[in-house]
Amino acid sequence: MGVLKAYRFKIYPDAEQKQFFIRTFGCVRFTYNHLLMHRKQNGDSKLTPASLKRDYPFLKETDSLALANAQRNLDKAFRRYYSGQSGFPNLKNKSNMWQSYTTNNQKHTIYFVEDKLKLPKLKSLIEVNLHREMKGEIKSATISAKNTEEFYVSILCIEEVEKLEKTHRNIEIRYCPKQLVHFTEGSCPISFNQEKLLGRIKQAKRTLRLRAKVAKKRKVLLADAKNYQKQKKKMNQLLVQRKDKKDDFINQLSYFLVVNFDCILVQEKIPKTFETMQQEFTSNDWQQFLSKLRYKSEWYGKKLIIR
Repeated sequence: MGVLKAYRFKIYPDAEQKQFFIRTFGCVRFTYNHLLMHRKQNGDSKLTPASLKRDYPFLKETDSLALANAQRNLDKAFRRYYSGQSGFPNLKNKSNMWQSYTTNNQKHTIYFVEDKLKLPKLKSLIEVNLHREMKGEIKSATISAKNTEEFYVSILCIEEVEKLEKTHRNIEIRYCPKQLVHFTEGSCPISFNQEKLLGRIKQAKRTLRLRAKVAKKRKVLLADAKNYQKQKKKMNQLLVQRKDKKDDFINQLSYFLVVNFDCILVQEKIPKTFETMQQEFTSNDWQQFLSKLRYKSEWYGKKLIIR
């Protein structure tokens, strides 16, 4: 069975590559915003990236597929708006923490050479932390950056996934605020404990508040307070660690269930008594978990019943 599978890796671009990415982020944002403003003013989608290039030649210097995908993303945003799934599309903002663009693999324009990545419009290879083996054909690559400091690539592949062997076992599960999943029989086989990390986050928050007070006392803007900004960076790194650890647990647990059980019965609704409790796992975490269960059950030939 051919499925779409995504892999995310951290990349380490050199100074020239960083500048290329930053320019591309800007061109994609520029294209998206101009197409959106044209639709607002004229009510049609006749303006295209190709026509924009005639008036703004600097767009020719970037990846044309990235600009085409900006148009596709806007079209998708409008489809969601007209179907009532989301609000009216907003303009892209340069000050957003995350910036990104997507390019497609056309005739082997995206590929790996050992632990380095080749992308369209870039002559040099990019160093990648290739911590997982990829299988299948590369379909597209999305480059993203956090505060133009941390860079990542998400590779979308078409892979063949084989059905898992039948175990002739069924299980019923429901939401648990502390361990995410409550098993009707037995306990959760995969442990999850963030106490040490949460303690470090709590301490980091106290230190951040203290440094904010010191900066205020010295009449220094927080944006210019070096100690505050340094602590803020540490704080953000801890929050990323917490999210990554939780995501890894959700992936492990969802895979464990589809490997070990043929039929998974899920009580989707979260009881109101849990909504007021202190939660290690939120309702968003629960929905993320269910989403992974859905596609993994389909991939591996297992039955998922949500009621």
